[in-house]
Amino acid sequence: MNFDLPGFDSIVVAWAALAVPVFIYSLVGTDHVGRTGGNPPGPRVAARWGWVVMELPALLVLPAVYVSADNRNLVADLLVAAWVIHYAHRTLVWPWIVPRYSRPMPVATCASGFVFNVVNGLLIGWFLGYAAGYPREWLLDGRFIAGAAAFLMGAALNVTSDYRLAHMRRQQQGRYLVPRGGAFRFLSSPNLTGEMVEWIGFALMAWSLPALAFALWTAANLIPRALWRHRWYRRTFPDYPCSRRALIPGVL
Repeated sequence: MNFDLPGFDSIVVAWAALAVPVFIYSLVGTDHVGRTGGNPPGPRVAARWGWVVMELPALLVLPAVYVSADNRNLVADLLVAAWVIHYAHRTLVWPWIVPRYSRPMPVATCASGFVFNVVNGLLIGWFLGYAAGYPREWLLDGRFIAGAAAFLMGAALNVTSDYRLAHMRRQQQGRYLVPRGGAFRFLSSPNLTGEMVEWIGFALMAWSLPALAFALWTAANLIPRALWRHRWYRRTFPDYPCSRRALIPGVL
C-alpha cells in the first residue's frame, strides 16, 4: 500500500536543516566520544554498552517500520538489507572488537544518539515502506549502480580501517599511537571517510529525501570529528606525517 503522509517532505527538510547548526557547533566544539573530548561533565557508561544502546534503534526501527507497511519490493528489500547488515555489525559485533581500554561514553551522548537513530529510522523506514514503490528497473539505473558501488567501497574502507586501528591499539595495550598502513598512509581517519562515502552511496541508491538527510547528518557529525582527530594527532605526535590529510587525500 502506497500513500502520502501530508507534510512528510517538510518534516524531512526540517530534520535535515537541523544538521546545519549541529555542524557549525561541532566545528568549534570538542569530540565527547573520542580521544579529543577532554573531560565532559555528567555520568558515563561503559563504551561498549553505551554503543550498543545508542545504535540498537538504528538496527531495529527502520526494518520494523518497513515490514509493518506490507509494501515490500525488491529494491527496497535490498536497501533495507544493506542497512541491516551495516547496523548488525555496528551494534552486535563492533562494540566487542573495540579494545577494552576505550574511554567511557557520556550518558548524554548515548541518549542523543539513541533519539537520533529512532527518528532517522522512522523517516527512512516510512519512506521505503509506504512511499517508495521502486520499479525493478531502478536496479539498472545509473544512480543505483553508482550508489551501490560507493556504498560497498565506503563500507570496506570503514570496516577495514576500524579493525586495523583496533588491532594496533590492542597491541599497544590501549595506548594511543600513530596509525600505520592501509588507508592510514593518506588519511588520519579513513574509517570516518568510509562511513560518509557509504551513506552518500545509500542516498544515491535510495534517491530520497530521508536518505539524503541522513547523509547530511553523517557529514555534519563526522567531518568535525575527523578534523578534531587530525589536529589531535598532529599536536600529540611531533613526527606525525605532514602529508596525511583528515578526510580527502591531498585535499582536506
